[in-house]
Amino acid sequence: MARRGEEHEGGGGGHDGAGSMRWLLTYADLITLLMAFFIILFAMSKVDAQKYSILANSLKTAFFAGNSLINLPASNYVPAGGSGEGGGPNLQGIGAELSTSLIRLDPKLKDMLKITVDERGLTISLVGAALFDLGQATIRPDAEKILTEIARSLAQVPNYVSVEGSTDDLPINTAEFPTNWELSTRRATNVVRFFIEHEGLNPKRFMAVGYGEYRPLYPNDSEANRAKNRRVDIVILRHSPVNPQETAPR
Repeated sequence: MARRGEEHEGGGGGHDGAGSMRWLLTYADLITLLMAFFIILFAMSKVDAQKYSILANSLKTAFFAGNSLINLPASNYVPAGGSGEGGGPNLQGIGAELSTSLIRLDPKLKDMLKITVDERGLTISLVGAALFDLGQATIRPDAEKILTEIARSLAQVPNYVSVEGSTDDLPINTAEFPTNWELSTRRATNVVRFFIEHEGLNPKRFMAVGYGEYRPLYPNDSEANRAKNRRVDIVILRHSPVNPQETAPR
């Protein structure tokens, strides 16, 4: 009887069997993660704020569930892709430089400007009051310097550009603008004409779009929100709106 008991205790699953080596799996996973982390650090050994921001956001999502240990200063530039890898334009770099130069040009733009990069491209969003008087579509003379600065960035890339006007939901009914459709479209068209006629950019690259009140960013439930919805978005598109393989003419 004792012998059978000893044989049982010496079988699989005992303290000296393979089960005692399971800690090696956790250890191996830890070593793999550390190796991957150091590879990332090595690849980013050249200081690059844009790559640092991407890494910070990735680590925040993967490891800290919203409690990031890496904090970057807030700005009017929101990176979300488009590093220029693969031969395409560096939309992140253009956006960061433009945000800095515009706010330096006119500090009031800090509260009137937002620049984002996403799958569609780089969007330069200006609150309508930065360029136009309320209910008007004529570019104010003091706002032309803003569009001139933006035109310098547009000249750096060959991409198509979509200029898109939006309004709030307050109705307009004048001889010039029977509805918000006409107002938003005229504003977009006048911005495009400025880029072409004043800055000499190729008209074949541009399109003007008016959305009226139907593309709000915020509920039209306060004057502050309505002011934000009155805007012009200048979008440097990643791809042709007709043929994704087509390259826009300079």
